[in-house]
Formats: sequence, C-alpha cells, structure tokens
Amino acid sequence: MNIPDKDFIVAIELGSSRIAGVAGKKKDGTMQILAYAEEKTAGCVKRGVVYNIEKTYQCVNSIIAKLEAVLKTKITRAYVGLGGQSVRSYKCVIKRNLLTQSYITNEAIDAIRQESYEIPFSDYEVLENYPQEFVVDSNSIADPVGVMGTNIEGEFLDVIAKQKLRANIDTVFANTNVDIVEELISPLQLANNVLTDAEKRSGCVLVDLGADTTTLVVYKNNIVRYLVTIPLGCNNINKDLSTLPIDEAETEDVKLKYGDACQDTDGTDENESQQMYTTSDGRQIDVALIKNVIEARMGEIVANVSAQIVNSNYSDKLLAGIVLTGGGSNMKNIVKAFVNSTKIDKVRIAKGVNQMVVKTSNASGITLDNTQTTTLLSLLLAGTVPCGGDSFDRLPDMFDQQQKEEERIKRQKEAEAAAAAEAADATAFDGIKADIRAAYDKVQKQMVELEKYGRDKKVRQKAKDLSLNILDEAIGERYENAAKALEGKDKFKQSLKEGADLADMLKKAVDELTDNVRKANEENSFLGRMKRTISDIVNEDNN
Repeated sequence: MNIPDKDFIVAIELGSSRIAGVAGKKKDGTMQILAYAEEKTAGCVKRGVVYNIEKTYQCVNSIIAKLEAVLKTKITRAYVGLGGQSVRSYKCVIKRNLLTQSYITNEAIDAIRQESYEIPFSDYEVLENYPQEFVVDSNSIADPVGVMGTNIEGEFLDVIAKQKLRANIDTVFANTNVDIVEELISPLQLANNVLTDAEKRSGCVLVDLGADTTTLVVYKNNIVRYLVTIPLGCNNINKDLSTLPIDEAETEDVKLKYGDACQDTDGTDENESQQMYTTSDGRQIDVALIKNVIEARMGEIVANVSAQIVNSNYSDKLLAGIVLTGGGSNMKNIVKAFVNSTKIDKVRIAKGVNQMVVKTSNASGITLDNTQTTTLLSLLLAGTVPCGGDSFDRLPDMFDQQQKEEERIKRQKEAEAAAAAEAADATAFDGIKADIRAAYDKVQKQMVELEKYGRDKKVRQKAKDLSLNILDEAIGERYENAAKALEGKDKFKQSLKEGADLADMLKKAVDELTDNVRKANEENSFLGRMKRTISDIVNEDNN
C-alpha cells in the first residue's frame, strides 16, 4: 500500500501487558486504521510506568519499524499516552483578597489558577488543571469574571504524576528517531471517547480495568472531579493462580476460561464446581478452587473501586452510573459484581469508542469494538498533527540499522549527560537552600545576642558586619546562577519556590537585624547613654 501523503497520525500506548502502536488517517469524519503493531512488555512496563528503559526502547523501536514497513513511509513523530500508578488528582483551594470591591478579571482568575499549580510534592508535576467552582464573597458561582466582589476563592483539580513517569518516556523516545508530538493523559482521553456528553453532564465514573492498574475518572457537569489509579489489576489474578500452583504461562488462559467476578450461589453450578482442571504437567486442580481464587481477587479490586467512588464525594451524584472498560471488564458477571459492591444499579460496559473507526486490510491485527483497544484508539483520535515523513521504497538494510544504532547510542549518552548535569544543578540548589537556612539561623542567633549584650560595642559591630555580608554570601551570584539553571523546568518549580521563599525570609531577617543594630547604636551613643542616665535619675526621684 503506497500512501502518497504524510497525513496519517501515529499513537503509542505503553501498557503493562503490551506496548501497542497504531497509524490512522481521518477522512470524511471517519478514522481509518492503516497499520497496527504490538509487542509484549515482558516486565519492562510495570503498573503503567516504564521500568526498563532499554527493553521499552526495543519494543517501541520494533513497533515503529513494523508500522513503517506497512505504511512504506517514515514515521517522524507520534502521540504517546501517560498513565500508571502515580497518576491521580489533587484538589486545592486558593483564596485571594482584592482589598476593595472590584470587578473580577480574567487576569485575577489566571493568577489564582497559576498558584494552584504549586503542589506540595517535590517529586510530582502537574499534568493538567481543571477549575471546579469559585466562591465570591460567600456566593458560589461557575464563572466569576465580571462579577463584583472583595474576596474570591477558587477550587482546582490538579492531575498529577511522579516526574519520572514522563522523564522515563522522554528517555525512551530520545533513543529513537521519533519525536513526541504530545504526551496525552490516557484515562482522560479514554473518557473523552467512551463516555457520552449526557453521562459526563449527569455524573458518572469511568473504570478502566487494566492489567496492573485500575483507573477511575469521575465526571459531573462535564467537569473532571476525581481521578485515581489503584495499583491492582487483572495480572494480580494470574499471580494468585500461579500459587495453586498453575504454570505462569497458562494462568491467562485459565483466567479467561473460568473467570467469574460474582459466582451464583443458588447451586446451579454444582456439577461444574465438581470438575477438575488438568494442568500442562498433568496435575489436577478443582475448578471450584480456581473460581474462588479469581472471584476473591476480583472482589478486592471491585471493593477498592467502590471505596474510591466514596472518597470522591460524588457517590450520590452519579446519575449516569458506572462505565466499565479495559480487559478486566470482559470477565463474566463483572457488572453484577459492581452493582452488588457499589449499590449503583446503572452499569454498562464500553466495548468501543464513540467515533466511527474502520480498518483497512493492512491493519488486520487490531480488533475494533474491544475493551482492550479503547485507550489506544482514544489516543489516536486525539491526534491532529500529521506524523509521516519521507516515503521509502525499500526496508532499511544492515548498514542502515547499524548507523541508526550508533546514532541511538550517541543520543542516549547525550541524554544521560544532560540528566546528570540536571541532577547536579538540582543538588547544588538544594545545597544553597541549606546554606540559606543556616544563614537565617545565624541571623536569628545574632539578634538574640544583640538583644542581650547590645551595650557591648564588639557585639554591635559583629551584628553589623553580619548584616552587611551575609546576603551576598547566601543569596548572591551563586544563588542566582543556580536558580537560573533550573528555570523553565516544571519538575523544579516547587524547589525554586522554596528557594525564593527562603531568600525572602532571610532578607526580612537581615532587615530586622540591621534595624536592631541601628537602634542599639543609638541607645549606646553618648547622647543615648545621657538620655538613659537622665531617665534613670527621673525614675529614681519618682520612686
């Protein structure tokens, strides 16, 4: 198949059980799937997080090569999904006093929203930010711009994740010739493509039952209200089955054959419960035992989901109920299990995306209307930037592969050197922050000494010398250069704010010390001593 243009989109999903890539082209409101490839992760991605960078690179590189072989066109960039156990929401409230009655402007809203990005976790970063509600002078309002008021309070939902989630993905793709167009938050893109507008408006929770993780997204009034990733998935069932023991290679088949999230207790399956399963090495295990193990673990996952729905504070506002997707949603009686646990009787399974998707003959490997492909297709549907490069009439030969590998190793070394330099800059800045804290303590100690022994000229001179020199020593050029090295990098935003706060604290302390030195000098000058003597005489006479 020759593609005369480059207007296809490429999306990559880094899943815990597989890494998959898909290429598609939008035409007449329909997404045409042009090519598909996947690789088993074999432990290089755990709970949605890249664990082994080198093995993940090899998988991604293989997928890109397979897609290019079908497309006969070079892939220069791709959309990549962000997910995993550290992705969750963090709610914060920002208050601002406008001092006088005035109209609330877009600038004021932008200012408090920017402040909401400052999360109190130094190793986390904000991936997305959603305004929730605003309160102006005790009145709740959806859009406060143009409203008159003195006090404004904004509630925001930050979607956050550990910095290494994105950093590891960036490192993987830095080793390829493929740039990342955009890193999309997988559960939110999934929600955009499997939930209806009515469900988002009425209130619903999307539950993605994945291999290593289970992700919840709560919507109400078309706004994301809650997001959490539970570090439990259907692979936990496989691990449980392997303890029976069943060989790890056949646990997936056993789970698919006997899995039941909520077994009937009326005795109708009595004959089936007496059956035995024969393992690959000839041992026999009671099917009833297998089913009980599967149901127990699935029950734990469902119970955790139920608890998180309660934690969201929206359990009584989900008029559209629960929407299930992901591989785990294919288990028998999964809907019944959720109804029993959550007491929410409206539960449906989303087997496909809500946009028109068709596949060509070259993309036979992908199954549409399947809960396991909804995330990948959602990432593809979110893409807008063409990802194609130059066409080629032959597959890369051994020389091309060797040259590509040499370039990859060079890029990897450059990335490692840049990461090491960045880590050194961060360590240096942490050291400077420690020095500022020590300088602040020194100033505080000197103020106590000045208060006790201010009549001693040497003490006053020592305090004066300290107030004149300590700022240059602690937050002089060294501080400015270290802060500049970290500027513009989101993962150091919190550290930079801490440094700025410490610097301000030290400056205020030095100003106070300077003022106290001035007062002590005045009190202990000739005129000051004379005034004190006269005051003492007057007080003695009065007594």
